[in-house]
Amino acid sequence: MTRQQTTATLVLGLAALLATAAPAAAGEPLGSNLFGGYSYLKLDESSRHGANLALDFRAFGPVAGFVDVSTHWGSEEGVSLNDVTLMAGPGVRFGNRWGTAFFVRALAGLVQDKGTVSVLDVDISETDSRFGVLAGGGVDFRVTKKLAARVQADYLWNDVSEGVASSSSGFRVSAGVVYRLGIAP
Repeated sequence: MTRQQTTATLVLGLAALLATAAPAAAGEPLGSNLFGGYSYLKLDESSRHGANLALDFRAFGPVAGFVDVSTHWGSEEGVSLNDVTLMAGPGVRFGNRWGTAFFVRALAGLVQDKGTVSVLDVDISETDSRFGVLAGGGVDFRVTKKLAARVQADYLWNDVSEGVASSSSGFRVSAGVVYRLGIAP
């Protein structure tokens, strides 16, 4: 995946999150949270840097819905590695929305990996899409009425194609800014 494709994926992911944010915020007096930030992924033996976008909204009581999009890139032994995760699922939010808030979640969705090798100015790539599960939690620290700082950690497990290995797993850590939708200025 080229940088342009990665950028396009992030822009489309953000547009999808924003499109779902307005209806979610309209039905919830406390608002929804839109997160964006830096992400680090340690998948098996490979370390990758990237970006993470997420939307969470109240479903009922402390139960919330979460949508998460991330992309990571790096290289290992001359192979350029890129991945994209698109996940959604339930979670629980608790704490004070006007102060510190905590959440835990379990998400499922798509994991797509791409490996590219360059030989004499020719790129040879292989892309694999499969099912994945993301489970973890985080904490939001209030900065202003509409902004918070978030730190989150997740465990990623995904089912790898036949002939490679049975599964792949690792940890993802993200930090960034939360914009609280639905709050009057």
